[in-house]
Amino acid sequence: MGKSFWRGLFDWARPAETRRFGDFLLVRPVHDGEKAFVYQARRPPAPELYALKVYKPAYDRTSRRIQKRYGLSCEGEVGLLLTPATAAPDPNFPIVRTLAYGWEYNDPARCQYLVQEFVDGANLKHMVACADPRLRAKRLEILQAAGAALEIIHERGFVHRDVCSDNILLARDGRTKLIDLGFTAPAGIAFEEKSGTPSTMSPEQCEARRLGPTSDIYSFGVVLFEVFTGSLPFSGTRGPDNPALVARRASELMQKHLHDAPPRPSQVAPDLPEGLEPIILRCLDKAPERRYPNMKELLRDLAKLQEREP
Repeated sequence: MGKSFWRGLFDWARPAETRRFGDFLLVRPVHDGEKAFVYQARRPPAPELYALKVYKPAYDRTSRRIQKRYGLSCEGEVGLLLTPATAAPDPNFPIVRTLAYGWEYNDPARCQYLVQEFVDGANLKHMVACADPRLRAKRLEILQAAGAALEIIHERGFVHRDVCSDNILLARDGRTKLIDLGFTAPAGIAFEEKSGTPSTMSPEQCEARRLGPTSDIYSFGVVLFEVFTGSLPFSGTRGPDNPALVARRASELMQKHLHDAPPRPSQVAPDLPEGLEPIILRCLDKAPERRYPNMKELLRDLAKLQEREP
């Protein structure tokens, strides 16, 4: 990250059209992920902070190949399509807002970057791992907001394809945001690449079948299970993250999603809210036609559950 970051930091001395990210200048690194770097950035002279996500070269090549193969829009285009075009943005809109996208040094042969709203907070994966007390107090509210984000995506004809606790953020001010639209694609496509997060992939993803909203509903059920029990319904081989073991773990998880019945959530968490278990298990049904048909019906049942919460 070092050289890459400092190269962007001193872009202020160059004309905007030859800077790495155009008008946007880097402030500090935020995240070094498998697919991309995320930086905090600003657009001088304005003081507002943004999140700037820039693909790593290997992922940039992979995403271009998949886009070409299936005729897909890039993540920046999808993000702008899903971001409401309003003069006064709604801060509570549940999908991270995309503001711009481009390519490093304004060269389409280089890696793509996206400029998005900056969300200062933590993802649900970390909050579950740390037993964050804010999560227990707001978990239904958080998941309803994440579900509302999926409802918007599905209504626009897309499937997120990577619903997981890593991709749901709780901001310090209490807002919930669904992030990472890198795998979002039109419904009805069968992806041979089986891309997604193995611990939350639907059986359809594991078998490279055509994907619809019910695939995201399965993954959302995994998140419900994780948030309310503190563990995932299925886990793979533990050990060091060498490539061979990572591939083996992914294969094991996909086989479990395909063939194993999930444990009953109440057996893992005896204090599970009354009425939640049948909701989770319906989401996790192996057959898409037996799951909730859409997020609207699932959110309706979660709202009824919230009404019963003390």
